[in-house]
Amino acid sequence: MHLFKIFLTMMFVMLFSVKANSSIYIVDNYSFKTSLKKIKNNRNKVIEDIKKKSLNDFLKSITIHSDYKNIKKINNYQNYFKYFIVKDELKTDKVYEVICKIEFDKFKIDDLLKSQNIKYINFKSDPVLTIVVEKKNNEINYWLNDSFEKNWSKKSNNLINAFPPNGDLTDINFLKEIELKSYQITRVDRLTVNYGVRDFIFIVLDQDLDKEKENVFVKYQFNELKFSNKFKLKEFNQTNIDELFDKLIIELNNSWKEIQILSPLKNNSFVFHYTLKKLSDYIEIKKILEKNKNTISLNDIEVTNSKYSGNLVFSGSKVNFIESLAEFNLIVENKNGNINLKKND
Repeated sequence: MHLFKIFLTMMFVMLFSVKANSSIYIVDNYSFKTSLKKIKNNRNKVIEDIKKKSLNDFLKSITIHSDYKNIKKINNYQNYFKYFIVKDELKTDKVYEVICKIEFDKFKIDDLLKSQNIKYINFKSDPVLTIVVEKKNNEINYWLNDSFEKNWSKKSNNLINAFPPNGDLTDINFLKEIELKSYQITRVDRLTVNYGVRDFIFIVLDQDLDKEKENVFVKYQFNELKFSNKFKLKEFNQTNIDELFDKLIIELNNSWKEIQILSPLKNNSFVFHYTLKKLSDYIEIKKILEKNKNTISLNDIEVTNSKYSGNLVFSGSKVNFIESLAEFNLIVENKNGNINLKKND
């Protein structure tokens, strides 16, 4: 039974890993709100406004604030779209909402930011265990999963691949261990180990606190660095909660991006081997690896007439880095513990 549970947990995390490794250049359920009057007067103008705003929102989502402000004004914005689809249109008395699916041109976005020396993120996070609990009448309960879906999973331009606990016995025991008066020091790592992840977000909606006090507590860990913050809600109604999560997701994404750029994971490195047929192969492979946006450092270990070995340090997950090498027609083979790079001829 214990082995079966481990298997289920691994499958659960693997499913979220697939989501994490999906392209950030595809943005689904992008929402743009306007008035019915504007749609009737000039629908094409509204579509152009959506494209401009979606591109700016995307660039803002993959850069840190200080770098985003340094991006030069883009005049030829149409060139940065691979496709733009209007999926749905929702009408109310005053608001007209357009829901879109967009794919941005990865290579043109990369060239734009690299040409201006703008640091950016081109991958989603590894799975992050996200625990949202509600404290009410001196009891703590998990937040409903459908609320989690609405307020987290369906947000566009969200690079944090969050997933909630699945509600097994370990999760229930964790809930019972949370101290009502000192939930700020809860040992969340007791639960992350159950899911095979390191990073977490822990949110407490404390409805027992006075409404004039900070009644929302947030603790999170990215790349083994821990942070905490507090917010104040005057009322725990759906509108206020929606606004809180909109703000919270922006702040958490900005924090995660800054950490990936400024404090990447310490253990993201590997020694590789590459077969050389001629000296120019060595120069070519070095250029490819150094050109990769996620490469932090590349150090030669051995260079002979037939083999090149080096130590590569990179940001982001290993899976994402290997996927990025495929864009340069390189594949990675793990043979007897050795990592071999090969051209995909």
